[in-house]
Amino acid sequence: MNVSEIAPTKTNLLEYKGQLEFSIEGHDLLEEKREIHVMHLVEIISKIKEVRESLNTLLAESFEILQTVTLEIGELELKNISDTQRELPEIEILEKRVMGVSIPSVKYKEEIRDASRPDISFASSTINFDILSKKIKEIASLITVVAQVEDTAWRLAYEIKKTQRRVNALENIFIPDFKEIIKYIQDTLEERERETFFQLKRIKSSQEIQGDSV
Repeated sequence: MNVSEIAPTKTNLLEYKGQLEFSIEGHDLLEEKREIHVMHLVEIISKIKEVRESLNTLLAESFEILQTVTLEIGELELKNISDTQRELPEIEILEKRVMGVSIPSVKYKEEIRDASRPDISFASSTINFDILSKKIKEIASLITVVAQVEDTAWRLAYEIKKTQRRVNALENIFIPDFKEIIKYIQDTLEERERETFFQLKRIKSSQEIQGDSV
C-alpha cells in the first residue's frame, strides 16, 4: 500500500485508527479460535489412535473366530450365509457446528430383522457363530466411529490452516499497514501544525515590526 496516496486528514486518521483497533481485536479472536481448535484436534488425534487400536484388536479376534466357525460349519455354508446377509447397514449422518466448523456425527443403525424372513439354518448356528455375528456388528459400529473422528480431524486441520492464514495476514500485512498509515497521517498533520504555527508567528512578528515602525 502506497501511504502517500492516502489523504492525511483527521477524518482518515480516525477511520484508520478504528480499522487498526478492529484488526487487532480480530487477530486476538482468531488466535483464541485457533488455539481452541488445536486443543480439540489433539484430543481427536488421541481418540483416533484409541478407536483404531480397538478396531484392529476386534478385527484380529473376529478373524480367529471366523477360522473356527469355518471349520465348524464349513466354508460353503458360511458363503451361503454371507450371500444372504449382504444388506448394507443404515448409516445416519448428522452435523453440528462448533466454532464455525461443521462436525459430523455418524450413527450406525442396527437392522431390525423381520421375524417372517428365513434366517440361518439351525445347523449353522453355533456358539462361535453367534459370537462372530456379534463382533461383526461391533466392527460395523466401530468403523462409523473411526470415520467420524477421522473426518472431524481433517475438518479441524483445514480450519486451523485457514485460521492461521487469516492470523498471518492480519499480523504481517493489515496491522502493519494500518500502523504505517496512521503514523504517516499523524506525522503529516503535526508537520502542518508546526508550519501553521511558524507562519502565524512570522505574521505576528511582522505585524509587531510594522507597528513599531509607525
